Parts: sequence; C-alpha cells; structure tokens
Amino acid sequence: MCLDSGTFLLIQGDDETTLEHVSSILAVDGRLKLIDAFGKAQDVSGAITEIDLLNKRIVVG
Repeated sequence: MCLDSGTFLLIQGDDETTLEHVSSILAVDGRLKLIDAFGKAQDVSGAITEIDLLNKRIVVG
C-alpha cells in the first residue's frame, strides 16, 4: 500500500493542529515536544493515544 505524503494533524480533544512543518515529535516528561524544520519547539501536554497513518492523524489524550 502506498500512503500519500500529505500533512498530518495533531488531534487533542476538539483542537486540531497541523503538523505541516513538524519534523520531530519527542516524548519528554509526560508531554510532547514538537520540533519544526527550523528548530523551533512547541510543547503539548499529554501522550499519544493513537497514530492513524491512513487518515494522517495523531491523537493525544
């Protein structure tokens, strides 16, 4: 199966954040650190509960 290389979404409750420029997601001390291609980091509270490659979704709970 071939997957499209489109943009993933980070889903947290009712909030959706595009991961268009995110190059890494690191789990650090009970939260996620999103790092973009330019080295800018953003922290998100929670842990990954689901990764849906077919629908391009990463769900955080």
